[in-house]
Amino acid sequence: MSEHEHEDEVEREPTADGDGRSTPVTQQIGRIAIVILAVLFGIFALANAQAVDFSWIFGETQVVEEGGERVSGGVPLILLLLISFAIGAAVATLVGWQRHRRHR
Repeated sequence: MSEHEHEDEVEREPTADGDGRSTPVTQQIGRIAIVILAVLFGIFALANAQAVDFSWIFGETQVVEEGGERVSGGVPLILLLLISFAIGAAVATLVGWQRHRRHR
């Protein structure tokens, strides 16, 4: 048994899948961390549903208010948060994929 195979055995614990295969502990911890971050992000996003002024590359949008209430314009902050999260997740996935390809 090679040293690398031995390390894999040490880092793995059985899963509850019942299929006889095992999942690395680090992968299990990563999945738990993703769930926790997603829940926290969801709570944060729901708490920030108001419309905000936003400057785009080719212009900007501003909230127009009358009598203290939003009439038009602006971008919901939750939308900006979701877009930012999606872009960050995509970049992280691409970087991880690229590192994995180089490592092979």
